[in-house]
Amino acid sequence: MAATKTPRDHKQPKDKPRTITVMGATITIDPAVFDDLDMVELLYDMQHSDENPDASFDIVPFLRKLCGDEYPAVKQALRDPDTGRIGFDKVGEFTTQVIEAINPNSSRS
Repeated sequence: MAATKTPRDHKQPKDKPRTITVMGATITIDPAVFDDLDMVELLYDMQHSDENPDASFDIVPFLRKLCGDEYPAVKQALRDPDTGRIGFDKVGEFTTQVIEAINPNSSRS
């Protein structure tokens, strides 16, 4: 009699670096990047930018830390080919999609 195969979860492990592609940018993110008070503060400040308008500038250090060496490639992928600009709407959309893709809160119970 043949052994029954158990279905496997094809999701990438939550505790290991993951490579994702979002809006044409492929980046490898180590979920441990969110196990850092500085990173959590940046996220908090960005989410509460209505309380502190200067917090919107936290997106730059946040993305640099999140993307690491791939930050220049991310900027290039987000750059509008006609204007050469990287619009903040596009940056916001990218950031939201990355966070959803890696879902750092999924390991909490």
